[in-house]
Amino acid sequence: MRGDATRPGGVEASGDGATAATLPVAALTGGAERRWVGDRMMALAILQSALVFVVLALVELALVLTPPSPVPGWVLALAPIIAIVYAGAGAAAWMRRPSSRMGALLAAAGLAWLLSGLANTAVPALSAVGLVLMTLPLAVVVHLLHGFPSGRLQGRIAVGAVLGGYFACTVMQAPQYLFGQGAEGPATILQIADRPDLAQAGLWSQWAVGSVVMAITAWLLWRRWRTVAPARRAGVAPLLAYGIAAVLFVPISGQLGGAVLPAGDWTLTVAVCQLVVMAGVAIAFAATMLRGGFARTLEVEELLDRLADEPSEREVLARTLAQALGDPSLQLAFWGPARDGYVDAVGLPLALDEPGPDRAILEVELGGRPLGALVFDATLVADRALVEAVARVAALAIERIRLTAELRASHEEVQLSRARIVAAVEEERRKLARDLHDGLQSELVLAAMIADRIGRDPTLPAAARSAVEALDERLRSTIEELRRLVHGVLPTLLVERGLFVAVRELVDRLPVPVELRLEPAPRRLSPAIEGTVYFVVSEGVANLLKHAGAKSARVSVIQLADRLLVELADDGVGGAAVGGGTGLRGAIDRVEALGGTLAIESPPGAGTKLSVELPCGS
Repeated sequence: MRGDATRPGGVEASGDGATAATLPVAALTGGAERRWVGDRMMALAILQSALVFVVLALVELALVLTPPSPVPGWVLALAPIIAIVYAGAGAAAWMRRPSSRMGALLAAAGLAWLLSGLANTAVPALSAVGLVLMTLPLAVVVHLLHGFPSGRLQGRIAVGAVLGGYFACTVMQAPQYLFGQGAEGPATILQIADRPDLAQAGLWSQWAVGSVVMAITAWLLWRRWRTVAPARRAGVAPLLAYGIAAVLFVPISGQLGGAVLPAGDWTLTVAVCQLVVMAGVAIAFAATMLRGGFARTLEVEELLDRLADEPSEREVLARTLAQALGDPSLQLAFWGPARDGYVDAVGLPLALDEPGPDRAILEVELGGRPLGALVFDATLVADRALVEAVARVAALAIERIRLTAELRASHEEVQLSRARIVAAVEEERRKLARDLHDGLQSELVLAAMIADRIGRDPTLPAAARSAVEALDERLRSTIEELRRLVHGVLPTLLVERGLFVAVRELVDRLPVPVELRLEPAPRRLSPAIEGTVYFVVSEGVANLLKHAGAKSARVSVIQLADRLLVELADDGVGGAAVGGGTGLRGAIDRVEALGGTLAIESPPGAGTKLSVELPCGS
């Protein structure tokens, strides 16, 4: 970590002093396949949640339309319909940026609209909930506007405005259902006294506080509009512009409606207009997504795979990193040792944007050596951990670019560097797996234990016990998903017990008979060699299952004094070719980077044999 005037504080790609690193090949890690499965699982989960939400909205719609009411049915149907609109926008946001909080905020807004609509039902308990939460959707929408686009609140003013909005829409709503709604009627279930004077005083107080919140929100949105990078201004225009208009319309319409409209109609008319305007916030967000203001981000593993397949060019790297963070204004600078300063993609001196409330700088280092810097929109990418993860990947990519250039000058020197790169990548994978296993997984296990202990409390009400049991089941499911994720990044057996145990476990899971021969030496192999061999074997068995049509196979891993011999053979259809896909080509590259060789024999109709020989020291 460095922090002088020239190079702001940064993040290192390796914490153990590694001096070089590279990017893994997607086919070797199985990253593309895992990502495909993960995306489909997430899409399925979001779809299921959306369907449940739609069903709840339809149930509410049936409840509010069943009893006769002087209010037109289409007006009563607005709340559940708006709830569905927000839930749909939230599902889309979750799909585009799983790590962002915008999806959760939009979904929360949809739920708030659903709850507020319960006030129109004839069920007393549900109606009471709706009366209490009648104006809550306004506060959640304000929260959503302040949180855009990262989902996190920026600054004390924004936090104060959002808290003020929730206060006005919950606590200050109390006089309306405690003292208002007339002498009697379906909306007086919570009334303790018919005091229209108190209800009116509370309404004016609520309007005053709400107006201040809305004015502050409009001002902050305008300021964000003025400070947003020109490259992003057109993309975020729909939501920021509409948000300013919407938050100003709500307090102003409430006061002007009584003066402009007939006395008997203005309340309902203004309420409908406000509902429609607030529904437009979700539509404006959808328009912002379509215009690129809320672009899809890349997961870190997907970024690794993407950079592994991209040409070694600085311009391509900058564009890919910008896409990873969803920030088209991202600036990637490279450290020029000869100039003792930053340079652009073609090597010209580059002056970085000044850091401030809306712009942040993160230095990129590798083994304590400066490589470059990321300048990004702090309002768009508020998750520092995500930026640091991308910076670590950027460090590996920048180093890869440098090494590719050096390859033209000295093949022998670069060969050694490539070996170091593989070692550094393997160490990064192990560090990531350890962080997930020892950090997040441990916290989830502890939470599950606490939930289990609470659930076994004999004094706990049945409803609470049911909720705790559901929470416990969800935590255990999440723990299992995290374990699969850790295994995908790097199998635990490979880290803890070595290559031979991991290969045995991999082969034991195959659906075809496999003759396995393992001859390990007393000493462990280096992490780079173990990782390389494991993923070569993984690629081989994956091809066997997907393409070979084999009925049996043979796998052997033999560790000699100075060499490691690996062989995979099957009785399938043969005809495998290096140029047929990235898998075998990537396996050859990785083996050769460690000074080894990989040979393939695959005559059509006679099966496939893959042989690897790697130096492993004396």
